[in-house]
Amino acid sequence: MVGLHTLTEAANVALALSILALTVSSLRSGGRPSRGRSWLFFAGASVTLVVHAVLDALEIGRGDIADVFQVATAALLGTGFVYLYGADRDELRRLQAAAERDPMTQLYNVRTFRALAEARIVTAGERALLAIAVLDLDGFKRVNDTHGHPAGDRALGLVATAVRASLRASDIAARYGGDEFILLLNECDDAAAERIVQRIRRTVAALSMGIGEPLSVSAGVATYPSFGPNLDELIARADDALLDAKRAGKNDVRHALAPERA
Repeated sequence: MVGLHTLTEAANVALALSILALTVSSLRSGGRPSRGRSWLFFAGASVTLVVHAVLDALEIGRGDIADVFQVATAALLGTGFVYLYGADRDELRRLQAAAERDPMTQLYNVRTFRALAEARIVTAGERALLAIAVLDLDGFKRVNDTHGHPAGDRALGLVATAVRASLRASDIAARYGGDEFILLLNECDDAAAERIVQRIRRTVAALSMGIGEPLSVSAGVATYPSFGPNLDELIARADDALLDAKRAGKNDVRHALAPERA
């Protein structure tokens, strides 16, 4: 029994030293603060575990004192694992958000937009009203050429801000690529979509005055199900309408035309 007891004490000390070494290594690596907190609790547990082993070895406080350190060790380890789980969960969420978002604007990327929009169209049914709008930042190349790419990045961020400020929770927005953005406007006919896109256009103009570089956007709108039964067709019709707005002088919103009027 004495040999087994001594072996248990040695194992506790070895475990405590291992936890302490891992803690120091993790903290020195500069990990995320939430994960760092977990390792601080593990460090505390390693200390209480060593104290408990020493008390056992010296046969001091075989009763209440040793029990206190044993409970403290379990509590510190448990708290450490809670923080570690929370840190890993937060990291998973961060990675998921990074996979879904455009890093420049923090709007959805095209892949995520397509998945969400296609699912919305399928579940909406033919009686629902939806609109797809494609927006293009006018004169984006001029901004880049005249003021540099950082100014172009700020212009994209400004448009993204205007989009977020103008949309409702049920709408979906993404950066479509380059200086283009794409929206799914929920429960919108032509008139409702016009109001939202015009609001974005006016917001971009107002915000851009504050940075000393007047900006404008052109947009094309196509409504479901009038101008297409699926996402690809709606995007194609909205793109055609956007091209009409560009040809007409930019800074405008145009709607898809019926086939006989196109």
